[in-house]
Amino acid sequence: MTGSWWGPDGDAVGDGPTLLDHARSLRELHGPGPWPWAGDPLPDARPDGGRPVFVGGGEDALLRTSPDADGPPPPTGAELADRLEHLLSATPSAPGRGPGGFHELLVTCSPIDVADDLGAEVRRRGLPPDGLRRLGRWLAEHGTHRAPVKIGLVLLGLGGDSRDRELLLLLGTLDELTLYAAVALHRSQPDPDPAVHALARRVAGWGRIQAVRLLRDTTDPRIKEWLLREGFRNTIMDEYLAHLAATTGDLRGALGRPDVDGALLDGAGGILATMAVGQGGPAPGLADYAHAVPVLRRYAHLIQDRTPTVVRLRDLIGITLFLRHPPPELRWSPSDLEDLAARYEGLLSEPRWPALVLEHLADPRRPGFHLALHPARVLGLDPTAQVLARLETGPSLLEPTWAHALRGGGPHTARVLGLARRRLEVAPEPEREGARLLFPQLLREQP
Repeated sequence: MTGSWWGPDGDAVGDGPTLLDHARSLRELHGPGPWPWAGDPLPDARPDGGRPVFVGGGEDALLRTSPDADGPPPPTGAELADRLEHLLSATPSAPGRGPGGFHELLVTCSPIDVADDLGAEVRRRGLPPDGLRRLGRWLAEHGTHRAPVKIGLVLLGLGGDSRDRELLLLLGTLDELTLYAAVALHRSQPDPDPAVHALARRVAGWGRIQAVRLLRDTTDPRIKEWLLREGFRNTIMDEYLAHLAATTGDLRGALGRPDVDGALLDGAGGILATMAVGQGGPAPGLADYAHAVPVLRRYAHLIQDRTPTVVRLRDLIGITLFLRHPPPELRWSPSDLEDLAARYEGLLSEPRWPALVLEHLADPRRPGFHLALHPARVLGLDPTAQVLARLETGPSLLEPTWAHALRGGGPHTARVLGLARRRLEVAPEPEREGARLLFPQLLREQP
């Protein structure tokens, strides 16, 4: 950090690893992304006295950070702009005027709370873009705490340019930073939508959700096709993006083409089923989709003659259950609802689906074995023998097959618990911890 534009001392911020070093290490190990565990834990992660732990980006997505009641109030956007203006106007070699002190101040702030106000103040004051870019890059490259790095990305959004693209993409592949990097790309790059799209493909959790939301108004046909095929999928909840994909991606127009390929058909089924199951959830659902009736009719026509798969069956079930129990906010005509319900009940009653489920469950070592368990229940099948055969292979305790086997008790509960204890003896600690949280009955000692 020596020889920075603030002075020969570089105004260091400490000896801890930077978030940029962390991102570089993950890229070397795992490629361009998505990275395991959304890039967590970041180098600044510490036990914090019982505060909830969020998956990368989750805290910014779900809540605003409350100030520490025992400490001084965090700086406001206007106060940060004051410091920023003073820093940018200081003589480069002036002692104590480097960015290290600003970095330490930023550690105390909540970026999600101050980013908009800071941006508004920077624009109002007409601070020089070249200075904003240099400081933004310094914070992004040398920051050892997530808050200063996030503010550095905010500054790159205000003063950056095409030279910062690769830095923004690399740091943005950490889901904790994706929101800030995506906004910076959208504001600073000559091709904002393709730049954000490139980042969205590198992340899978909250980062995917936050990046895709910035593509809501895109007209790029490649991005629209991607949204319909896979862009709505994420590791948090597909419900957050399904309606956006249907509207921005023009699902109705895409399904109206004569050459609907398998990937588009599966994407359409996933979007429709997700909106159906997620109705009333965190984002608009199927009842809120203006083109739902014609799109559902078209999808039913398309799926009828296609090769049956478990994924397609699961989507068909999700849509059919919505039509069986329509929500009160549904505003379709009675004739439309009756027609669609009859179409989908007819599709679901076809004998190809039970045969598909039984064939899928026949191999206890099949990857994705558990995906056919809910369909089996909906179709009235009893897969007990197949489930027990699967558990005999010792799958991860986090696999839903265990919960399915224990649902409602029954004569096989003791055998299932015995198999679970056998798996516990060899399970890695993360699996044991996850099982303790999700399925505590698996950890009970045998009487």
